[in-house]
Amino acid sequence: MTDLSLSRLDGRAADDRREALADVYEEAYAERLDGAFRSRTAFLDRLAAYVQRPGFELVSAIEDHEIVGYIFGFGIAPSGTWWGGFCGEVPQEVREPTKQGQVFAISELMVRPAWRRRGIARLLHDNLLEGRREILATILVDPANTPARTAYYSWGWKKIGDIQPFENSPIFESLAKFL
Repeated sequence: MTDLSLSRLDGRAADDRREALADVYEEAYAERLDGAFRSRTAFLDRLAAYVQRPGFELVSAIEDHEIVGYIFGFGIAPSGTWWGGFCGEVPQEVREPTKQGQVFAISELMVRPAWRRRGIARLLHDNLLEGRREILATILVDPANTPARTAYYSWGWKKIGDIQPFENSPIFESLAKFL
């Protein structure tokens, strides 16, 4: 990690780099690509919508001019539509900050396999969340992704329930963390 640098992008700049971001996505999720929810096309469709959201921000880790990982997120609407597909009732401690526009959703965090286990994911995570104006963050994790789950819980995330955000998506664990 001697030449590792971080780059922060807004929605427009991230959209300009969409193909490079999709390349990293395909490599990072190569073993989990299913041709439906987890596919390059579906990722690009989601990314096109996400970069338009207020407060979109992406932090990438770059080594030798190559993106080795990135994380991105955005503020969620006070309407609470983000919680569509939540199994059961959204906890009160999450509903109130949502209504106040005080929740930041991390949508993706990934590191290319050759760069994993070097602390890059944690560095990206901490950099994106540092200094946020929101009081609560949320992230979804596939229960079958043991390394990610283990990392998130060790970084202070707590499970608030389960959610299926899209018809073709798996059911994820919905995690939250006060900032």
